[in-house]
Amino acid sequence: MIRNILALSFILLILSCSNNNQTNTNAIETQTNETKTNELKQAEESNNNNTKNDTSYTPKNIEWISHHYYMKNDEGDFFSVYLNDRWPDYINSDSELMPNYEKIKAAFNYKNLNDIYQFYDKNSILDITNNRIYAEAENGDSIESTYSNITSFKMTSKSLNSSSKEINTTSSLKAAVYNYAYSDVSETNEYGSASTFSYKDSIFLLIPDDTNKLEVYDKISFDINEGFNLNNLKRNENLEFDDKKGSISKLFENDMSDPYDEWVTNSADSYESSKSISITYFNDKTISIIRTSTLYLGGAHGVYNNYNLVYSLETGEKIEVTNFIKDFDDSELKSIMRDKLLSIEDRDEESYLVPLDEITLADTSFYIYADGVHFVWPIYTITAYVYGETEIVFDFDEINPFIKDEYLYIIE
Repeated sequence: MIRNILALSFILLILSCSNNNQTNTNAIETQTNETKTNELKQAEESNNNNTKNDTSYTPKNIEWISHHYYMKNDEGDFFSVYLNDRWPDYINSDSELMPNYEKIKAAFNYKNLNDIYQFYDKNSILDITNNRIYAEAENGDSIESTYSNITSFKMTSKSLNSSSKEINTTSSLKAAVYNYAYSDVSETNEYGSASTFSYKDSIFLLIPDDTNKLEVYDKISFDINEGFNLNNLKRNENLEFDDKKGSISKLFENDMSDPYDEWVTNSADSYESSKSISITYFNDKTISIIRTSTLYLGGAHGVYNNYNLVYSLETGEKIEVTNFIKDFDDSELKSIMRDKLLSIEDRDEESYLVPLDEITLADTSFYIYADGVHFVWPIYTITAYVYGETEIVFDFDEINPFIKDEYLYIIE
């Protein structure tokens, strides 16, 4: 994707202990993570007792909850922190499904600093007992926060020769993400090879500050998880899903059953499916979400799709691009769009499957980011697969004249 943005940093660290007597203000959330951790350990210990041989392999599945926090400060900097975030290992099929029991990952996108791309996976500490989060990157940059108040950070950047900077966020959103992953390997065929089945999906639930926003947040959450019927799921006292009866697991299992049964019947080709949802931007009235999916059914390559969704946080309305733009045939708008398409590296008019004057923003989905409004054409829409998705960005001042008046609040 084209992102004229600044920094993306990741904190990765392992949580190896739990404290049953801890008095942290996030006690309920921590206990949820600890429960999932114990379930994960039991599942993987069971899986480790099974070994892969020439003719059989025991399927592995696991589910877990990851709490996501999205924050902004008055300067427009955007921060995201993911607690208990894990990813399955699809490359090494004989390895453990999840390499670490507990992780914290944080991404910091600074609008007003030079580009920095860092992985905070060195010298990392997640100390719930002492209410501390700390991580140091390879270049010496560090980030520090308290576990009970992760809306406040202290960053020290050695790469920029800067002193420590206090970062206090002024607005935030929270989500509980329910994840499920499943993997299996077919019997070895006469040529000594086997195919794999890999499935990962998640349900992304927005958590409001209070019940006054519950109806709107439910409307958005149910829409972005359109592949699942969430109507029978109820929220608990923390405004997260109450899953005492395992209803969420059944949703994933039902979604996976048809492709899995087909793969079992004819497992000559591998099947790999992975989906995820995240927030790219928000303000007091708007939220912008990206829904990503990849699918491989054998052959030379798989297929991926990033679908973007923008909603009103006041009404829950999904704002389609066809309602967002005043006039797709506006000559000035089309001229700017054409220039942007031709300015993409290694692109010229011959790169597109249709004449440039026939291309329209009406065929895109769009999302908001710190640098402006991004419009995205899916693969195959206007270019061959080799070019991937096509994405252009209008900064906020640039797109302003072409937005319908009732949606100008989106870019405020």
